[in-house]
Formats: sequence, C-alpha cells, structure tokens
Amino acid sequence: MVRGQGMPSYRHHDFGNMYIQFSVKFPEKNWTMEPAAFEALRQLLPPPSEANNPPPEAMTDTVDLEDIETQAQARVFGGGAEDDDEEGHTHGERVQCASQ
Repeated sequence: MVRGQGMPSYRHHDFGNMYIQFSVKFPEKNWTMEPAAFEALRQLLPPPSEANNPPPEAMTDTVDLEDIETQAQARVFGGGAEDDDEEGHTHGERVQCASQ
C-alpha cells in the first residue's frame, strides 16, 4: 500500500491509498545446474536493461510501500464476505436526487 497516492476523493479533498498486488512466480530452487540452460535463456530473453531512472528534470516523489493486514487486503482485492449484504450484493455509493 502506498499511502496518499491513490484516486482522489472529491468529498474529502484528498487522495486515497494505492493498493498494489504483486503476483510473482519463481522457478523452484535448483531447477537446473546446466550452464547450457542458462545460456539458452540468455539467448531467448532480451538483455537486461539498465536501471530505468527518470530524467533529472522530472518531478518525482519518494514514497514508502507498506504491508496491509489480511482482512483489509481481502476487502480491497475482493475476497471478503463481509462486503456483501443479505441479498449478496455489494454496497455501492448512494446518490441522492433533488427535485427541480
């Protein structure tokens, strides 16, 4: 979670939190010990890129990445049963209409 870098909230005039979910699959440990396999991968994959640094004139902010607890993560990424009401529908933002 990156605090204060999410979508703006016009009601409260500030920014929400940005939640980032990473899904990384690593090969099993010691998946191969053959040097030829590594060389074949080097030929198939693009060469490693240099660090992707922004130009010196770019405006950047340094932010801290925070871990979130499991229940909050389930709510954000859609896995929490507590978000459903009796009919199984999620609660949306309520809109009031005024007569003119």
